[in-house]
Amino acid sequence: MSVSDHELIKIVSMYYEEGMTQAAIAKARGVSRSLIAKYLKDARERGIIEVVIKSESIYTTHLERQLEQQFHLKEAIVVDTSGLKTDDIKKRVSQQAALHLKHIIDDYQHIGISWGNTLRHMVDAFPYVNCPEAEVISLIGGLSDDYFDIQSNQLSYDLARKMRCKAKYLYAPALVSNQGILKELADNQAIQHVLEEGKHVDLALVGLSSLAQEQNMRRIGYIDDEAYRQLEMQGARGVINSRFYDVNGNELDNSINRSVLGMTLEDIQAIDNVMTVVYGDEKSEAVRIALSAGLVNTLVTTNTIAETIISN
Repeated sequence: MSVSDHELIKIVSMYYEEGMTQAAIAKARGVSRSLIAKYLKDARERGIIEVVIKSESIYTTHLERQLEQQFHLKEAIVVDTSGLKTDDIKKRVSQQAALHLKHIIDDYQHIGISWGNTLRHMVDAFPYVNCPEAEVISLIGGLSDDYFDIQSNQLSYDLARKMRCKAKYLYAPALVSNQGILKELADNQAIQHVLEEGKHVDLALVGLSSLAQEQNMRRIGYIDDEAYRQLEMQGARGVINSRFYDVNGNELDNSINRSVLGMTLEDIQAIDNVMTVVYGDEKSEAVRIALSAGLVNTLVTTNTIAETIISN
C-alpha cells in the first residue's frame, strides 16, 4: 500500500513529535500497526527521519553492539579509556565490571570464579549485596602462600562475603607436579565434589591473558623459562583458568595443562555465561580467539582492545 509524502510526514510527526504509539497511530489512520512500522522504516531509509543520539557514550555503545553481533555475545561492556593512565584504566574497567556483575547477580545462584589480578580488582570494587541463596565456587585450586590474595579460594571467600552467601573451596594446589598426586587429589571425595559443582555453575568469572602477558604464573613459579619456551613452540596464544589455548581456542595437550587441578576449557565452554574482564592492548589477540571459540560470552574491556578485535 503506497502512501503520499504528506501522509508519511504526518505519521512521522505523530510518532516522534507527539509521542503516539504505533498502535495508536494505526487506529487513528485506519491502517494496521505493521503498516505504520513499515512507513516509519521507509521514512528512515529515505532520510526523512534522522536520528541523532546525544551522548558521550555512543561510540563505545556502537563498539559493544559490534562485538555482541560479531561474536554472538550475551553482553559486551566497553570502557572509554581516552586520556587515562594505566592505573586509571584498571580502576575504570574493574568498576564497570563490578557494576555489571551487580546488575546481573540476582539471576545466578551458582557462581564460579577463577583467579588473577583483574578478578581481584573486580571483587574489590564489587559492592555489598544480599544474595543468601547463592553460592560461590572455586574453579581452580590454589594453596600457595605467594600472591594469596589473587587465588581462587581467596576470591571465592571475598566475593561470597560481599554477597552474604556460602563459598566452596578447592583445597588443593592449582598445578601439581606429579600425575600420580594429581589423580589422587582429583579422586578425593571433597575435591571431586567441588570440581563437579564447578561444572554446573550458571556464571563463571574468569581471567584471560596472552602468553606474553601471563606474569602471575611465572611469578608464582607455575611456569619457568623452559616451560615458557615450550608453550611458545606449541603455539600458545592465551590462557584461561591456567589452561593455555592455541590460535583456534583449543586447549593445548602439554604437561602444564595436564597438571592443572581445576576446570578444563571444555568445562568452561559448556557454562551458560562466562564473563571475563580484560585490559592491556597486548591481550587483544588472545581475547579475539577466546570470543571466536566461544570460551567467553560476556566481555568487559577497553575501547582500544575492542577496536583491535573488530578490525581483525
